[in-house]
Amino acid sequence: MTFQARSILQSLLDETAFPTADCRACQDLLSAYVDAELNGSDAASAFPTVHEHLAGCTTCGPIYAELKALLALEQSEELVMPPVAATFDFSYLPQPATMPESEPQPSGQPWRLDALGRLIIQFSADLLRSLQGPSLQPGYLKGDASQPLTYALTGTVADLDVRISAEPARRNPDRYDVEVDVDIPSRGGWPNLAGSVVVLLVQSEEFDRQETDAFGKALFENVPADALPGVAIVVEP
Repeated sequence: MTFQARSILQSLLDETAFPTADCRACQDLLSAYVDAELNGSDAASAFPTVHEHLAGCTTCGPIYAELKALLALEQSEELVMPPVAATFDFSYLPQPATMPESEPQPSGQPWRLDALGRLIIQFSADLLRSLQGPSLQPGYLKGDASQPLTYALTGTVADLDVRISAEPARRNPDRYDVEVDVDIPSRGGWPNLAGSVVVLLVQSEEFDRQETDAFGKALFENVPADALPGVAIVVEP
């Protein structure tokens, strides 16, 4: 029996239930029974139980008929495998424009919108200097750094205002507590500002992730002071 015939036969038998144990025994020998018939042998004498079962079984009879027709086609080299399902080539269709990685960032501004619509505010040494004023000395992270830092982005991004405040931790001036206030004007303020995702990254690595409370606040505690120039705040409204 060729591979084609075996594949079709296996599919045929796999889909068939066995009402009785006699049906299973019959179908186990059915291909040999049909082979004997098609080769001119006395199949009834060689397989008497199969011959007797086929005479009265309404389940195995149709399977026997299909199998005999199938093997007869194979023997006459007329067996044709079913056609393969068609595949479709859609390459001729216009391709959607590639979404840019982010919207253009305004010149000199530390924020951008990425392709998912998330607001990303990137801190830098220059930004921190501008927030703390001209009196800041180069060693600000160890000396004058014990000052509050405040950055606000309001009225620039549609339906999203963000205010970031960073203050030295009470018992450890080398650590900062960073509070992010997220306001979505269309929500009407408290208590409808919960659920925005805010992520604090340090050197592109996730430091912490929170959801805003009903006031739109998320608080990140104990951020290393010397890491502030590499901090980024990601806001997903």
